[in-house]
Amino acid sequence: MSFVHSMSTRVLINDLAASAKLNSVSSNNSRAMSESTCFPDKGQRWRPGLRTGTLALEGRFDDSELLTAAVDANGVDDAWMVTAGPSGFGLGQPVFTAAGDISTHSITAAVADVVGFTVESTSDERTWIGTSLHDLTAETATADGAMVTFGAATTSGAVAVLHLTELGGTTPTADIVVQHSADGVTFVDLVTFDQATTAGAQRKVVSGTVERYVRASWALGGTTPSATFTVALAR
Repeated sequence: MSFVHSMSTRVLINDLAASAKLNSVSSNNSRAMSESTCFPDKGQRWRPGLRTGTLALEGRFDDSELLTAAVDANGVDDAWMVTAGPSGFGLGQPVFTAAGDISTHSITAAVADVVGFTVESTSDERTWIGTSLHDLTAETATADGAMVTFGAATTSGAVAVLHLTELGGTTPTADIVVQHSADGVTFVDLVTFDQATTAGAQRKVVSGTVERYVRASWALGGTTPSATFTVALAR
């Protein structure tokens, strides 16, 4: 077993590569449990109930970029989209991701320390643990990414996220999809993100079967386009 040092962690917030401003990220899932114990029972009985997830960030306040993102997201449903990779965003690496509502935001200034901030968001249902399908690197031409192989096909759908941190060129466009395959040869679209003309983040939910082999694929338009992005899938 190889342990991972936290210095490898990378974090994306909407269209921002935020790792250089953060020093802590934590993801928590919980589920309400309702007691159903009756007189004849020999011990307590429980029924699982509603799930919830929270994602907390701490960092150093060195400019207004993250503050602006937090202000813009505050009060907007599911506008705070965070994806973190404990080992970075390399192909096949585990990630956790959540789109949620900011519940707590604070800035702390102490005379003997740098200014810090904390943000906590609550997601609908839970935070998701998934797999990176594309590292945070620039692409300049239409291509298919390398495939990731999962253990088996699943039937409970999936959540896909896209963080597009930069989109350059003249009138650039980026059409990014997640594809899947039963045999690793013939791929069909599983998730289609909205066409991007500027940097941004998207989250899509699909139902049904997700095949064993999955990859990202992208088509870039415009003159000398360049797109820097990460794609991840949780199922």
